[in-house]
Amino acid sequence: MKPARNYTAVFFVLSASLLAASVLPARAQYQPARASVRAVHGSATYSIDGNWQSLKENTPLTAGAIIKTGPDATMDLFLPDSRTVLRLMPDSILRFDRLDKMPAGELGLTMTRVSLLSGTLIGSQHKLVRPSEFEVRLPNGVAKIVGTEYSVRADGTVACLSGTVSVAYNPPGNGSPVSVSVAAGFSSDPATGKIAPTSTAYLQNITPDIQAVRNNDAAGNVGQPTPIIDYSIDRISPTHGQP
Repeated sequence: MKPARNYTAVFFVLSASLLAASVLPARAQYQPARASVRAVHGSATYSIDGNWQSLKENTPLTAGAIIKTGPDATMDLFLPDSRTVLRLMPDSILRFDRLDKMPAGELGLTMTRVSLLSGTLIGSQHKLVRPSEFEVRLPNGVAKIVGTEYSVRADGTVACLSGTVSVAYNPPGNGSPVSVSVAAGFSSDPATGKIAPTSTAYLQNITPDIQAVRNNDAAGNVGQPTPIIDYSIDRISPTHGQP
């Protein structure tokens, strides 16, 4: 009777292995992910292979594209595969270095890498499926986003509005990289590598843009525009109740 039990065990092991192989995606079968322009307020352009063109609503963007906003312009972007909404602020330049996805269950895996060459980027991102990645590369470091609201400036300043943002700075010279974790209501100082409460003045200045990003996120989830919601600055300020 023992041989029969052994054959049965082998049968079940082989069956389980074949089933897993049929369900899991093949290694490295990434496909191009999607990115598109939701709205442009003012003058904006984009370049692929050095050919600069005017940027308009619903323009599809691929890896390698560089987008630029004018002095009084903002641009709203949709990355539905990573469930990300971005707003590029005036006088900003953003490059899409990587836009990839891989089917894996209901949500899928995504690998996204953008470089903020100048200006400011405000974003909202739902929590990613591991081991997905979303990186905002800066001239002096990189911010890793795993599901949060945030503001990133090309000078390296990162303000977290909800969730947590991991930032690694490359100090001048041959110093070792400095890694910090920025929690909601706080900002990182690239000059010192220290974390401090985000100033109320800065939060009030970008509140309309934060609101626009949240509205775009809500509209993307339900497929239609949503009314403006009055989000209180108290939600994102660690100085709530202070003068």
